[in-house]
Amino acid sequence: MFSYAGRRALITGGGRGIGRAIALAYAKAGADVAVAARSPGQLDDTVREIKELGREAWALPVDLTARGAPQDLVTRALDVMGRIDVLVNSAGDTGRLERSTFDLTDDDVDHVYQLHVKSALFTSIKAAESMVRLGIPGAILNITSTGGLFPTPGAVLYGSAKSAINHLTSTLGMEFGTHGIRVNAIAPGLIDTPLVADRLVSEEDQIDLASFYPINRVGHVDDVSAAALYLCSAEAGWVSGVTLLINGGQHASNAMFRWPRRHNEVPAGRRI
Repeated sequence: MFSYAGRRALITGGGRGIGRAIALAYAKAGADVAVAARSPGQLDDTVREIKELGREAWALPVDLTARGAPQDLVTRALDVMGRIDVLVNSAGDTGRLERSTFDLTDDDVDHVYQLHVKSALFTSIKAAESMVRLGIPGAILNITSTGGLFPTPGAVLYGSAKSAINHLTSTLGMEFGTHGIRVNAIAPGLIDTPLVADRLVSEEDQIDLASFYPINRVGHVDDVSAAALYLCSAEAGWVSGVTLLINGGQHASNAMFRWPRRHNEVPAGRRI
């Protein structure tokens, strides 16, 4: 079950965190993997781990915020791998989170939407074109966020970008489906990765954040990679256009409303 033997995958954001975990999961299942990210050192580490599993691997350094970079990345991946059976768009950051909406600039908007939305869109288009040309019934997976489904004050750019990718996923799932190409997404809750390490420093922080989830812990990268393994496998051959929530049951609780209650101080004169 979930064999990736003979398949080749391109994974953005593959140097650390969720992208790295997915790359290793695919390699363990038999895939050869190209990983792309801004940091060559992190990519080299992931490539080394994949090769230790007996699979072929390639490091493709890239700055996906540069115009034309997403399309060029797919071309480079095809040059070294010959084909792309699976594309995973996992690149992203949270650098503009927790900033006042009033302080946002044009540069902030351009950075977030280029890195998250435009890169996912244009890598998907370019990879799908190659799949159609080569007759590959491929799979595309976008890593979004629970933040793209529920509003979070201070995260208007990040949340709206992830929401756009959720819509992109369902629309491309419809358009590419006629070519046998499936497009899905995973929307995780808080996952313990280097991107959020500063929010999980103290035991008090860890307990507080875990309490947002009915399962009473934050997520691990393996929670996401297990779902990614299924969604791009042959066993998920009739699953497309879906955004799968991996968030410990948070969406089914009232925990989503705790953030504004904790951070929205009501002036004394307005209290009942």
